[in-house]
Amino acid sequence: MLLARKLNSIEEIPLLRGGDVVSTLTGAFGHSLRETRLTAMLGYLIALCPEPFLTLFRFRGVPQSVSLETRHDLGRSDILIETNAGTGVIEAKVDITDPLVQSRRYKADWVALLTNRLPSKSSSGACYVSWHKIGQLLEDLKRSGSPKVRFFCEDLLKYMQVHHMVKKRSSVEIYAREINEPVTLELFLKAQLYGCYYERTSPVGEALYFAPHFGKALSKAHPGITPV
Repeated sequence: MLLARKLNSIEEIPLLRGGDVVSTLTGAFGHSLRETRLTAMLGYLIALCPEPFLTLFRFRGVPQSVSLETRHDLGRSDILIETNAGTGVIEAKVDITDPLVQSRRYKADWVALLTNRLPSKSSSGACYVSWHKIGQLLEDLKRSGSPKVRFFCEDLLKYMQVHHMVKKRSSVEIYAREINEPVTLELFLKAQLYGCYYERTSPVGEALYFAPHFGKALSKAHPGITPV
């Protein structure tokens, strides 16, 4: 009876993959960032709640179907959306790669390019959408969508935050580190290395920038080093 009460009181236990804790459903399929995982989850969300995404991607008409990795004569599109007014294709890149040329292989009425690349003059007709805008839309849907939509928006947002595709609201922008020892200075200047001790749960490891602070003692022994 006591054991049954203890089991009933446990709400959840950690899920590990390769020894690391998995914090999202998307991350359970692997730690590395994959475009196919992102587009699969995004396509599922579009099917659950199509209107806001069609507005963002500038696709017209009433949505009828969403397809993932559709085969065409010259390759496979990431996401294909059929409406009563035509066909829209979404090509996604997790970096600043421009997928414009690749998207032109597929027959479509509209093209949306999901990338952090800024559009060029030759990209007329294509709709460029940054991952930041996707994150903003997910934040909106997380507050206003159905319970299922809210759950998957929250999960995809966490996955994107883990891989620094969108910023956390309480993130560490800059990690400032005191460098006041000759050994540490040599490692930083010659090997571009620096180290620190922190727990895995600490936000320090997620900092986007590192700012060294050189002490006065080093400036006396190493000309050119100026304390800030």
